[in-house]
Amino acid sequence: MAEGWQTATLAEKIPEPVLRRGPGPVWNILAKEAKGLRVKWEISAPQQWLQVRARGDDAEAFLNLLVEKYGVAPVEISRIERWDVHKGFITGSGRVGFGVYIDLGIMEPVRKDALYPLHRMRAQLSDGVAKSSREILSDNALADYFPIDVSVTELDGEKITVELADQARDQFLSWKRLLFDRVIAIGIDRDYARKIVRAANLDRDVIKIESLSLLVQCLVCKYDTDAPGVVAKIGRRLRGVGLASFRTPAKALFGRDSA
Repeated sequence: MAEGWQTATLAEKIPEPVLRRGPGPVWNILAKEAKGLRVKWEISAPQQWLQVRARGDDAEAFLNLLVEKYGVAPVEISRIERWDVHKGFITGSGRVGFGVYIDLGIMEPVRKDALYPLHRMRAQLSDGVAKSSREILSDNALADYFPIDVSVTELDGEKITVELADQARDQFLSWKRLLFDRVIAIGIDRDYARKIVRAANLDRDVIKIESLSLLVQCLVCKYDTDAPGVVAKIGRRLRGVGLASFRTPAKALFGRDSA
């Protein structure tokens, strides 16, 4: 095997509850990618961002595969430029009134979050309606660790301002246009989400599970199933997992809550 370690910090933030439970879920996911490769690898989570160290004949191929699939965090603020598009994660949701902070994975020389300001949140997520940041976050099932692609709109010293990238905005517009409620589960992998759906006898109510990131899953409900009802049925099975309901505008308006 070749000597020397190679390292990649992936664009994946690990929720604190997952870190407390141990690296098992993340290790199992990455082990599937390493199958058949001649590589020795380790994982760590500096400031909750997934870092992989690898060495061996296939180390470079392994890391390239992971970067292609999950993206890479910028790590250094010097690597951020205006109009760059980065995958970030919501942090401190609802704690400030002038927007919401997005963790882009900037750790050097110091940790630095970007601001998604309230006026852009209103323009992109609430059709210009003068809602509070907390209301907009709730309407769109946006909570801490929700992954979101953002475009850097302003750099002023260490101050970074962002807005939704086109693909992220299109995603939310699609969710609102389609008549399917969604449940966002933060802190579990896709395989475990499937097991929970089956265990709760919700196979006919959840028509699809979409992975938004490594440990954030989107449970798409069938037309006549409401997200709060699904949350009520799976919540007791998912201690330490964040659950948020995305309701289609029509259902939210009439307040239908049955699964």
